[in-house]
Amino acid sequence: MKKLFFMALAVVAISFASCGNKAQQKVEEAVDSTEAVVEDVNAAADEAISALTEQIEKKDAGALQTTLESIKAKIASFIAANPELAKEYLGKVQNFLKENADKIKAVIGDNAAISSLVDGITALPSESVDALMGAGDALKALGIDATNAAADAVEGAKDAVEGAADAAADAVKDAKDAAVDKANEAVDNAKEKAGEAIDNAAADAKKKLGL
Repeated sequence: MKKLFFMALAVVAISFASCGNKAQQKVEEAVDSTEAVVEDVNAAADEAISALTEQIEKKDAGALQTTLESIKAKIASFIAANPELAKEYLGKVQNFLKENADKIKAVIGDNAAISSLVDGITALPSESVDALMGAGDALKALGIDATNAAADAVEGAKDAVEGAADAAADAVKDAKDAAVDKANEAVDNAKEKAGEAIDNAAADAKKKLGL
């Protein structure tokens, strides 16, 4: 009986170990998801820079303005989703605009609308999230409502935390249910084997008594 009891405990331990592996897997999936988001930000910045490069070479001021407008929209959407992503995206785009300022000027000439877009994007602080989110006037000049964007970012973060908490609670419940099921299964098996042992012992005793 003692041996069977320890067998039941071993099954429970294995079950918990399996749940631990599942938790580790969820952590790895979360890391992969974060890396994928960062890759998407870099890809978006590279796409914008590629478009700007082509439009500067073709001296296409109209297309250049369209791309700058899309960059402005991307900055706003990234701020609402996660200001850290906005900072990374903005930093890459700004580097290109500053390094190619003379070429851009040669394409747009005295076009005030495009100059305003270029100046507005390059004026945004990208050294830190706090600096970016605190630049209310600079963001407003680009038509970006920093207050609402910050509220959206906080709400998004709140949803993410609540989602993670729910996922963790579900994982704990699943682990508990799996452990209980395994323990019950082990106990049932132990009872069955104990019953078989008792029956066998009784049969041997009867046989020895000649019954």
